[in-house]
Amino acid sequence: MKNLTTLSIVTVILFIGSGCAGMHYRTGVNYLEQQKYQNAIDSFNTVLEKNPEYPKVYTQLGIAHYKTEMYAQSISELETAKRLQRSDKSARLYLGMAYLRYGNIDDAITEWNSYLEKFPYDNVSEKLRNGITVLESDETLPETVDLVTSSIETIVAQEEKIRDMDYYYQWPYTYIRHRDFGYGRRYPGFRSCD
Repeated sequence: MKNLTTLSIVTVILFIGSGCAGMHYRTGVNYLEQQKYQNAIDSFNTVLEKNPEYPKVYTQLGIAHYKTEMYAQSISELETAKRLQRSDKSARLYLGMAYLRYGNIDDAITEWNSYLEKFPYDNVSEKLRNGITVLESDETLPETVDLVTSSIETIVAQEEKIRDMDYYYQWPYTYIRHRDFGYGRRYPGFRSCD
């Protein structure tokens, strides 16, 4: 009986803790969308303190570091995200861009070739193929790096906007459609946990 009570208490604590981690994750994503990158980084680090095996957090944290031009940290976070969840497209795309911005052109090409093996026909694939062709040419100028990464960032941003329009809408409460979890309702006055 004592073991059952202990197990119940641990389960409740884990459930509550993961809920808080989820709330901090959503807060971090909102900060990232608002281009408040340091706030996003802080929120994602809070999530990792509560749940260090949350792959999407590493992706978002890597993107936030990428946006603040901290490419070495971005590479580290995105490598972890890729290790934890092999099918994470955003982690692979941004990892290639972070390598490229950091000056590791060969690693960027390798990462994007790996992406193309897994996802040969998505919206970004043609841009990646063109970017790889340009990067494999004899001389790569800083302007070339800017051009390649900005064209990929544009497509990624367009896909994110389309996905956001599909997943979020308002009426009279905020309903959030999660890809894996169905619909959730957040009522006015909803309290966050800290």
